[in-house]
Amino acid sequence: MYLIHARIRIPDGGGVPPGLAEMVRSHAVEGDALEHVSVHPDVPGEVTVGVFSLASGLAEAESLAAALLARVVATEPELAGFTVLSVGVAPVPGPWWGFE
Repeated sequence: MYLIHARIRIPDGGGVPPGLAEMVRSHAVEGDALEHVSVHPDVPGEVTVGVFSLASGLAEAESLAAALLARVVATEPELAGFTVLSVGVAPVPGPWWGFE
């Protein structure tokens, strides 16, 4: 499984719509290899959407997540003015990073 993060810009004066994770799930088809969606509104003016993908490889997971998020932003009226800024793997720290 791959965790792919999509950074999405929120238009000025906007906010994260309730149910964003469900919006993303509702646009997914079997070929998207979607397992789970998480939403993290941690940065002012942006929201990070985490896409957990069951794709067979990293490049495929990133491509599928990018296509899914582009569909969602393009078709959901509540996301008018939102822009996908980046889509890519989310490194997960582990003991191999030398943190103590």
